[in-house]
Amino acid sequence: MERWSDPAHFRVGVNLCAVKDGVSTSKMMTTLNELMARSLNLMRLSLVAAPALVQCFYIHSVGLMSWLCRLLLVYMLMGSICFIAMPEQLYNGMGMGMFRWAFEIFYPEIARSNGSLQESAEKDVVCVGKCRINRLGAKRAKLRWHGCDRYLCLTHDGWAVTGDEKHAAVVELHQVYWRDMLVPDTYTFRVIDATSDFHQHWLSFKPVNHLRYGGWLAAYEDEKRACPYKVVVDTSCPPDACKLLCAWTNMLPPSQRSCTGFYVTEQICGKQLFVGHGADRDSAILDLVFL
Repeated sequence: MERWSDPAHFRVGVNLCAVKDGVSTSKMMTTLNELMARSLNLMRLSLVAAPALVQCFYIHSVGLMSWLCRLLLVYMLMGSICFIAMPEQLYNGMGMGMFRWAFEIFYPEIARSNGSLQESAEKDVVCVGKCRINRLGAKRAKLRWHGCDRYLCLTHDGWAVTGDEKHAAVVELHQVYWRDMLVPDTYTFRVIDATSDFHQHWLSFKPVNHLRYGGWLAAYEDEKRACPYKVVVDTSCPPDACKLLCAWTNMLPPSQRSCTGFYVTEQICGKQLFVGHGADRDSAILDLVFL
C-alpha cells in the first residue's frame, strides 16, 4: 500500500523474527553483542589483575584468617588500580551498575556515555495537547489531522476514514501492559460513542497479506484484537502534535504481515481514502483534541 508510484523506488527489509519459536533475532544479536563487549572488558581486566591474584595463592606461611585478609587486600588493591587506570572497562566488564553513583562522582564522562542517574526524567517532559504523553491513560479525545479540520471517523462498516468534526470518533486511551510491566507512552484506543454501532469497540488494523493488500484501520469488538500504538513526538512534529506508531507484538500467520513499525496515515484504495499505515515519510501529524 505504498503511496509512491515511482517504479525505481523499492524497500529492502530484513525479517528479525523467528517464525517457529518466536525468539527475536534482534534480541539474540543484542545479547551476543553485550556478551562479546563484556568478555573483552574482562580480558582487559585480567591482564592487569591476574599476575597479582596468582601470587596470593602462594601465601602458605600464615594462618587461614591472615591469608584471607591478605587475599582481600589484594582484591582491594587491584580494584583500586582498575578504578583509577581503566574505570570504563571495570564498570562495563564487571557489570557494576549498582555502584554507578560512585563512578559518576569521579568520572562524569561515564555518565555521559551510558546515561546519568542525575538526569531527572522530568527534565525533558514531552507533551501533547498540554498533557504528558506518559499520562494519557483514561483520557478521551478526538484524533485530528494537524493543520486542517479533518478528524478520524468510522464508516457504517467500521473502517476508519477522515471526515468533519461532527462525525469524528471519540476514543478513550488505555495504557498497555506487557507481562505485567507498563509499556511507556503506548496505548490502545477504545471507541466511546453510545449512539454508534461501534461503541466500546477497539481500533486495530487489517493484516497485510502477501500481495501487500490491507493494513487499514478499523473497529473490532474483541479487546484482544486491540492494537497498541506508541505516541511519538519527534522533530517533525509541531508543538502539541504527535504521530502514532503501530506497536503490535503478536505473531501473525506467515501469509499475513502486521503493521508493526509503521505509522498511522492515509492510504488510497481505488478512489477511497482510508486510514491505514505507512512509512515515516508519509505518517500523519495528529492533534489529540481532549474532551
